[in-house]
Amino acid sequence: MISIFIRADASLSIGSGHVMRCRTLARELKRRGAAITFLCRRQPGDLISLLEQEFPVLALPELPLAVTQSPEEQPLQSRELYTAWLGCTQEQDAADCLQALRDTRYGSASWLVVDHYGLDATWQRQLLAGFAASAAPKLLVIDDLADRTHQADLLLDQNFFGAATETRYAGLVPEHCRQMLGPHYALLGPEYAQLHPLVPPRTELRRVLVFFGGVDPDNLTGQALKALCAPELAHLAVDVVLGMQSPHRRMAAELVAHRPLTTLHDPLPSLAGLITRADLAIGAGGATTWERCCLGLPSVLVVCAFNQEQISEEIVKLGAGVILYPTEKTSREIQENIVMLSTNSEEYLQISRRAKIICDGLGVTRVSQEIDSTLSNTNN
Repeated sequence: MISIFIRADASLSIGSGHVMRCRTLARELKRRGAAITFLCRRQPGDLISLLEQEFPVLALPELPLAVTQSPEEQPLQSRELYTAWLGCTQEQDAADCLQALRDTRYGSASWLVVDHYGLDATWQRQLLAGFAASAAPKLLVIDDLADRTHQADLLLDQNFFGAATETRYAGLVPEHCRQMLGPHYALLGPEYAQLHPLVPPRTELRRVLVFFGGVDPDNLTGQALKALCAPELAHLAVDVVLGMQSPHRRMAAELVAHRPLTTLHDPLPSLAGLITRADLAIGAGGATTWERCCLGLPSVLVVCAFNQEQISEEIVKLGAGVILYPTEKTSREIQENIVMLSTNSEEYLQISRRAKIICDGLGVTRVSQEIDSTLSNTNN
């Protein structure tokens, strides 16, 4: 049986997106007969118990929380922030992974998948060296940043950066590395591909979906709900999805309780059902962008992180959404954009049509087929 190990983390700082897209890939690979094992570090907000419902998980030791503020009380950014998310040096993380694998007598592996902004070629070389030369796995790296080198056989970046999409990883991966770039390879559950041809373009704004990830540390959910409490939007039905571990869960529940036609949902196995019945989404410019596009859902994109800026801007250039940057006026700006879209039916219809062209939902099939074909070529 093909054995595949996946290294990914979730936490209150990292969010849930990396683990959730890896779970989507893991499900498809398991369906194809692979044995999947996750390697995840214990942290507040980790999703280890969720993964354990379907897959073995090797839990790496929990470490003291890394400081995410500089001595000058400025938030860490870019590589410093991603290193803090890892919670230790790459060398220590690699050593912990190898020890966990030895403790379980893992044997050999066909593939190693890594999806973590805090890891690069340093970690990857150390992990690969820990396997016997005859049993060294191939390496799939999932990335969004293109800001460090990778020792990868396959590299997946499911995001769209306009003309720069095809060249972002030049010089960052080996020459033999096969690059899978753009929403054509977005890791969406099979339900999205099934629904993609069935969902008609939206023609009227009646229902809104609010989702800023499982954690939403900046409480943008609250800002969106305040916007939707405006009298001119009172007729809209609203679905809100927020993780149980979000620090703002109680506040969101209070706002939902005071707004008619509003439902707060616990984390769901898939957002496809809510996306299908919604007429507008308010959310972050992260991985859920491609789920919304696949089902033609117009979106108000609120940029929550640096790595979401260019993706969101390109979506707007394609005419598939509108974009906001968080300010003290975020709630008011959300309200104004909802009103604009609800009163401009032609623009609203065009956004829905353009969004649906971007992604067909078959990315996880394409990535899994690439893994299968690589193994077949190796065995031959």
